[in-house]
Amino acid sequence: MRALLALIFLFAGLAGSSAGPLLSVGPATGAPGTTVNVAVNFITDGTITGLNFDLLFSTNYLQTGTPVAGNAIPNPFFGYNTIAPGQLRILSIAFPTAVSSNGVVAIIPFIIATNAPDQLETLTFTNVAATDAAANNVPLPATNGALAIVTPPKITGISSARGVIHLTLGANASHQYQVQAATNLSAPQWMTFTNLLTGPNPVFDDASASNLPVRFYRALIAP
Repeated sequence: MRALLALIFLFAGLAGSSAGPLLSVGPATGAPGTTVNVAVNFITDGTITGLNFDLLFSTNYLQTGTPVAGNAIPNPFFGYNTIAPGQLRILSIAFPTAVSSNGVVAIIPFIIATNAPDQLETLTFTNVAATDAAANNVPLPATNGALAIVTPPKITGISSARGVIHLTLGANASHQYQVQAATNLSAPQWMTFTNLLTGPNPVFDDASASNLPVRFYRALIAP
């Protein structure tokens, strides 16, 4: 009987508990010479009306554009400031006071240098703070993230034999790739082949091109 009561209280405690708030960033992937929008995501506990944080990143190959508010804080007073190179501060407060919801707090554009190598850039939270409608501090854990810089694959070789097109890709060994094909470039409808290719220098064979007068190809990083 005591064991049964213990189980009842245990399940009642689990049913009454709720997940706490959480801040997280990314993940995201981008190529050298491009701009990638990285989302700062938020899970609420139903009390938070405003928050602020700093995001640290290396400036060797990354710069930030202009951040914009997300949908997690209703009608926010939204601000940002570069505290130091590689340290971006974000502030988002509901106006008028309203409880936040799960969603995106901010979208931060990261500009990747054209000479950036394939590598993982860490995005680290610091100085995280949150308040409720009574201006009380609310603990807000934060999970760091990363932006993966990945050089797009290139088609480095093409040949045909017995109606089969052979493509050779110049690609990084640590990523997977897909090939797409289209029959024209004026209004292309790209068809994605399901084969996942892994570098370096993977080879793709297209046996379905033999009945087509022309076919164009491109290679992409697999999602």
